[in-house]
Amino acid sequence: MTDFRSADASSRGVALVTAASGRIGAVLAKAAAQAGHDVVVHYRSDADGAQGVVQAIEVMGRRAVAVQAELTDAAERTALIDRAAAFGPLRALVNNASLFVYDQLETFQEADLRLHHEVNVLAPLALIRDFAARLPDGDEGVVVNMLDYKVTAPNPDFFSYTVSRVGIAHMTGALALALAPRIRVCGIAPGLTLPSAGWPEADYEAGAKATPLKRPVALEDLAAALTFILTTRSLTGQNLVVDAGAGLTPRDRDLEFV
Repeated sequence: MTDFRSADASSRGVALVTAASGRIGAVLAKAAAQAGHDVVVHYRSDADGAQGVVQAIEVMGRRAVAVQAELTDAAERTALIDRAAAFGPLRALVNNASLFVYDQLETFQEADLRLHHEVNVLAPLALIRDFAARLPDGDEGVVVNMLDYKVTAPNPDFFSYTVSRVGIAHMTGALALALAPRIRVCGIAPGLTLPSAGWPEADYEAGAKATPLKRPVALEDLAAALTFILTTRSLTGQNLVVDAGAGLTPRDRDLEFV
């Protein structure tokens, strides 16, 4: 069991990565470790996946711990920040957790929009607020919000999801100003990277080939984007779009429906 001793002097401090038990979140957690951070691997329900990420990070020579929290619960969000800060000097927050459920304007329910807003806007903003409050005196911090290329080229599909993503994306500059000079704030807006659950492989490949670069976004490119933000102290207030050019060719439907 990983203990909660202070990080060693060679560490850049602790990075909290939400929804890091698998898929993109796991890649981002390992990238944060590669950049020199000890990592708090947040998960909602996949304890085994989170522990696997912890073990991979420990093999890299960094410390890691898995922490469960329901991000729609204010008390659990607060406890997550408290536990991350207890693990060592909390200097980085990567808001990767999201809700991604299909709906359209004609059919969306108010409850669906509220839930997307709660997970994709309220939760990351509350974590940012509490992260800023816990930043050790004299330290610099960085926040990275995972977004979606759809914020640059919206279409009507995944309506509630897109509304929530646009909301947090357009706060990047405001957050950067509000938290400067001690905390930098940036976003990463990936394009088509991994197939959604139930998405046929042939349709996924067709969507990837419909981008200007005719390929999906490589996971290592998202890791590289995160590393760039974490290590570039003059960068703030920017959303990096890593989408194989998908946003350059706006379309009426999502890439799932090419």
